[in-house]
Amino acid sequence: MRKAPATRSVAADEPLGFVVASVGNAAALAFEAALAEADVHPRHFAVMRGLRDGREQSQQQLATALGIPASRLVGLLQVLIDRGFVERREAPQDARAKLVRLTDAGRGELQRLFELAGESERRLTAGLSAQDQAELRRLLDVVYGNVAPENAQVGPARVW
Repeated sequence: MRKAPATRSVAADEPLGFVVASVGNAAALAFEAALAEADVHPRHFAVMRGLRDGREQSQQQLATALGIPASRLVGLLQVLIDRGFVERREAPQDARAKLVRLTDAGRGELQRLFELAGESERRLTAGLSAQDQAELRRLLDVVYGNVAPENAQVGPARVW
């Protein structure tokens, strides 16, 4: 687990990027702690979430969508395959390509992970009305759009 954020108070002149990064770090630590009960890392959650639509896709497509190197995805997938949450097979048209999909057990586990994450979500949004939460999501989406690497033609931002 990572260290706690460097600051807990926010001055009006604090650089907004630092504030967002500090809040993001604290939220990430809470999310990581929530998933720890299932012995799952947020990266595994991101992979499972990337497969939740049920359709089979290539490992390369998934790596691109998640914004992580294909070589890193292989190790994450292997853990999920070993646990029976993901299946991998050779693509019929190209034996070099590997296709992956979430299993029924993986869909069940993903639902459980969403439930576990609910507690960190409640902590994260305590004191915020539904309208406040919607506005925060909207504002964070604007900020993300302003700084996401895809704006610089570098590739997609990493999911985790």
